[in-house]
Amino acid sequence: MVIDIHAHPPPERDGHRDFQGLIDLARRQGIDRLCMLGRVGENGPDPTPEQIVLANTETMDAVKAYPDDLVGFAYLNPAHDPAFIRDEMDRTLATGTLRGIKLWVAVNARDARLDTVMTHAGDLGVPVLHHAWYKTVGLVYNESSPADIACLARRFPQVPIIMAHLTGCGCRGVADVQDCPNVLVDTSGSQPEQGIVEWAVAQLGAERLVYGSDVVGRDFGTQIGRVLGARLTARQRDLILGGNACRLLRLEATR
Repeated sequence: MVIDIHAHPPPERDGHRDFQGLIDLARRQGIDRLCMLGRVGENGPDPTPEQIVLANTETMDAVKAYPDDLVGFAYLNPAHDPAFIRDEMDRTLATGTLRGIKLWVAVNARDARLDTVMTHAGDLGVPVLHHAWYKTVGLVYNESSPADIACLARRFPQVPIIMAHLTGCGCRGVADVQDCPNVLVDTSGSQPEQGIVEWAVAQLGAERLVYGSDVVGRDFGTQIGRVLGARLTARQRDLILGGNACRLLRLEATR
């Protein structure tokens, strides 16, 4: 089974999001399931509680409509009241259908306000996928770097963390999290860079990489091509394309 751990919903047109169209595009690239991370960015870097609830409800509705094709993560803003955060995690994860947490740029990964999210994630046994990037220009206030993710991982070693954007974090970012065994890295990011997947496997082991595309901001073909074109063993490729995600999300590898 090939699982894309990092996908966002298609844009809304006339009050409708074409999830079926996105699923069909994924199928053409051999991708079996998409992990929806919600409408990240559509409401700016600091979404309100009402916007968070709407985004997560939309994700749960999509998973319900396409249970064989989609899984979902709860999008959270750690700047919100801890009571609201816990309630939303319980609604979407403990009693809902979602399987992990997505964090973006509202709060830096070093900030103590993440404690509520991370502690409850540990209680619920779910992974946290956190945005990370090394930038020289265009840095968003509170945006996290791989060094920030490493700090978070050391504070919460019991929580699996997926650091997004291998090619946005680069070799420096892989080195930052190398000694954090609870951190996996998704393969999404900027344009393909020859050899970076192989280098990350050599540094971390194939068990700590997961395929992600970051659609709809990027395309399936280019993003999965960096894994399919890498010089890997069949076992390493299978782990990255789906085996590790199946284990992390507790999915049955039925395809």
